[in-house]
Amino acid sequence: MKRFGLFAWLGVFMPPFAWAAQHVLGYATGLADCPDNTAGPGWNVPVNGITWAVGGTATVLVLLGGAFALMAFLATRDAEEDDAPPAGRIHFLSVIGLTITPLFLAIVLMSSAGAIVANGCTQS
Repeated sequence: MKRFGLFAWLGVFMPPFAWAAQHVLGYATGLADCPDNTAGPGWNVPVNGITWAVGGTATVLVLLGGAFALMAFLATRDAEEDDAPPAGRIHFLSVIGLTITPLFLAIVLMSSAGAIVANGCTQS
């Protein structure tokens, strides 16, 4: 049961942390490509390649978090959320992980697609 507790926590935390890392790395990549970047104007940064790599890695991590949540859910499918710990807690966390995984998957995919389609440094 202890292993499924770890799976439930991974299912809750992996999707948002994968998105956060993708967001920060994507923002930094976009800034590095701007021509008025004071640290290094005119850098040749392969924005699309980095975006594909970071987005793909984030997608795999989000799906892995969802798989962990699913394994924890299946291990505690006979438990209810208000059952005594650890089964009730694991079941509750696994439901949260299963709920947020599709949301963060959509965010990661849309963010990556948007960065590839609308690339370039435009100032507002």
